[in-house]
Amino acid sequence: MRPYQLGFVDPFPEVLHSHQPVPALPCPADAFVQETMDRDELAEFMLTPTPAGGGYAFNQPLLPQQDALFPPPPLNFGLPRAQMGDEAVYQNWLAHSPSPDADHDVVNSLIEGIKSQAHDDTPRESTPKKMSCKLMPHQEQALAWLLKMEKGTSKGSLLADEMGLGKTIEGLSLIVANPSQNPARKTTLIVAPVALMRQWEKEIERHMKPVHRLKVYTYHRGGRKADFSVLREYDIVLTTFNTLAHEQKRIDSRQESEANDRERREAAFTRKAKDKLGLLGPECYWYRVILDEAQCIKNRTTLTSKAAAALQAELRLCMTGTPMQNSVEELYPQVRFLRISAYQLWPSFNAHFVKPLKANKNYMNERGMMRLQALIKSFTLRREKTTIVDGHPIVNLPPKIVNIRAVEFSDAEHELYKAIETKSQIRLNRYLKKGTVSNNYANILVMLLRLRQICCHPHLANDLGVQVSTEGIAEDDLKSRATSLDEDVVRRLKENGDGFECPICYEMDINPTIIIPCGHHTCGECFQKLIDPTQAIREGNENSAPKCPHCRGALSSEKITDYRHFCKVFCPDKYEELRRVFANAAGDEEDSEKSDDSDMSDISDDEEDEDANDATLGGFIVDDDVDDEEDEDVKMEDGAEGSTIAGPSRRSKKKGKGKAKVKEHLSLPQLKKLSLRNIDAKKRYLRRLQKSFKSSAKIDETMRLLTDIRDNDPTEKTLIFSSFTTLLDLLEVPLQRKKFNYQRYDGSMKFDDRIDAVNEFMDKATENLMLISIKAGNAGLNLNKASQVIILDPFWNPFVEDQAVDRAHRMPQQREVHVHRVLVPETVEDRICKLQDSKREVINAALDDRAGKSLTRLSVGELRNLFGL
Repeated sequence: MRPYQLGFVDPFPEVLHSHQPVPALPCPADAFVQETMDRDELAEFMLTPTPAGGGYAFNQPLLPQQDALFPPPPLNFGLPRAQMGDEAVYQNWLAHSPSPDADHDVVNSLIEGIKSQAHDDTPRESTPKKMSCKLMPHQEQALAWLLKMEKGTSKGSLLADEMGLGKTIEGLSLIVANPSQNPARKTTLIVAPVALMRQWEKEIERHMKPVHRLKVYTYHRGGRKADFSVLREYDIVLTTFNTLAHEQKRIDSRQESEANDRERREAAFTRKAKDKLGLLGPECYWYRVILDEAQCIKNRTTLTSKAAAALQAELRLCMTGTPMQNSVEELYPQVRFLRISAYQLWPSFNAHFVKPLKANKNYMNERGMMRLQALIKSFTLRREKTTIVDGHPIVNLPPKIVNIRAVEFSDAEHELYKAIETKSQIRLNRYLKKGTVSNNYANILVMLLRLRQICCHPHLANDLGVQVSTEGIAEDDLKSRATSLDEDVVRRLKENGDGFECPICYEMDINPTIIIPCGHHTCGECFQKLIDPTQAIREGNENSAPKCPHCRGALSSEKITDYRHFCKVFCPDKYEELRRVFANAAGDEEDSEKSDDSDMSDISDDEEDEDANDATLGGFIVDDDVDDEEDEDVKMEDGAEGSTIAGPSRRSKKKGKGKAKVKEHLSLPQLKKLSLRNIDAKKRYLRRLQKSFKSSAKIDETMRLLTDIRDNDPTEKTLIFSSFTTLLDLLEVPLQRKKFNYQRYDGSMKFDDRIDAVNEFMDKATENLMLISIKAGNAGLNLNKASQVIILDPFWNPFVEDQAVDRAHRMPQQREVHVHRVLVPETVEDRICKLQDSKREVINAALDDRAGKSLTRLSVGELRNLFGL
């Protein structure tokens, strides 16, 4: 149980542990999981027109959105009998539905789990006598359910209570209430993110009576010297997902099998304890395994997920507030870990849940959704803050009110947007006609990103491809590093040339950072976080080198290149394509089009003129020839050619007699890259923005909103979130002009600076505004003193936005929280919002408690028919 769940309010958990010997700060939930659209889906998304007057923002009622006060209408996904009202039709529907070919005993076990929750008067289990605390009513219900699941046939369960309801204390009470009766197999293994390990230690110490204190061992860092013969003597062993992945890597790389073979061949050879597998060894059999933040295993192909499935245990428990965030596939690794044998193999789960839901857009009436609801209900307990227990919500929070702020483009912005959208659709149609969508996938991603950026501010379209990790590295160095890659690595990278998904944030990147020598990749921003020493300190790994997120190999900023320079060395054709893509990003549309003769043959003269006008971005892109003597003192680094921006123009000044000194005039994208280095460079960048600033409709609307908030109540604090840090840069200009005090929180800032920003915002009444990158600040922060939240652009994953809003809408919030979504109707933002709604609908339908209650009212025979028996 975390501090705020016991009445102690931690206003910003990052600061709470900042001066501890081994900092253990809460890690943000990995909320950026998004299922990348395939080529056909992406093409359809890009070509879908938005009807005039039919924008998403125009159609949304400006009403409070808080479940306790304004419950949403029930979803129409009841069982067929309720829908059809005809027994014959119902039985025919069941008879012609595909069977999961599940084992009768397994299905009967699932049905037992469903029927056990058939009554609203859920039984309760009193607080174990060995514990010093008193469980809340909803926690007593959870303990009773967890005990029933462990003592039943399933031997495991998923505790999916919403964040803040006390899953940790519920898990600890289960450990105490159901101890092993076998002294040789008594240990509970708890696998958690590093940041939560010390939290577990504190909760175990705090909530156990001294006379009944549990023996706890931390199998992490120096603690990994013990083998299972030592670990089995403890009541609880704490470890991390990374440690688990490390052992799986040893198994996959044959290191473990080779060591075992040597032990069998050589009687005198005995491995030290630290060289043995303490978690996954053949002798490692645990009484219970608990996965805290179980969404960490959501990707079934990762080492972590495979290692979790390989753990041997009698009892199993997953704990997570977000079992699914983006798609049904994310549930499978938890099903596999819990050993639900009918669907433990991916082909079975895929055939009976994933494919039916993907194949039919009207999924709410499909058997696959109802079977998924039944499966989840059979092993999952989920309560939200608004769940009623003893006639009251579990957590009493003021309502959250969501408002859609529809922004109207200026005439110039509208003309610019429509020109670029039309041109994008023309190009996409050409790709479809020629069957070259696959070859131009990166181009399509760029076109989509540009449309999103122009909705915010046309200047953002010049930002594409700013590579923060390779900034400043010489061109020759980037190419020479690429040549050091092994042949198999080169072959693998060549095969994956249509855009890369970052394994950390799951955003698509057409020019990722390539790690030497393994050839794995991340986006530039995530790579910077990996090698940031403050990140290691925060996770308790200050003595460990940063690791590759895929293979756990060593990372170094001196051993990286990027995909663009890889292509320059190994595939010049692909490099030329990327060059054209980046030229598009810099606004050089005309040259890019004329470099492709085959494409030009399909464009009329009028379209060519339109492209040429588009290259100016309607006059919104600021002029880089603004005279700024201070900027002339900034020297270009050798790696400028490797960036995605045009080379600098040259200017000279004479100082008395002698040769003219040539100085370089930097463009705004170049200044932005340099601004990541230090405060002085950031000041130069902001000065340039101020001198050449042009506003946009979305920035104007945001300033009107902020002014209204300040005039209405000067004490209110506001959070502003955006996916684009440059949009936050641009917003700083009018904020300074209008004398707003504000703080900034984004991934490019040093850790100490982020802590200072949180302190200033939370402690000072005069600091009423914080600009936050949604990638860096959507989770792990408690900013409950803010009661206004502004979302400047919709993110692909709706749960990312929900988590961002929860920075304010959380205990001990005393005010209503007003959420303002600033959207431009009749643009690509409409389609993104509809995609959000679709994702939210699928996940909420699968987890919805009302659906589960309707399932519990069915007879055993009806449930057996649902599973095809």
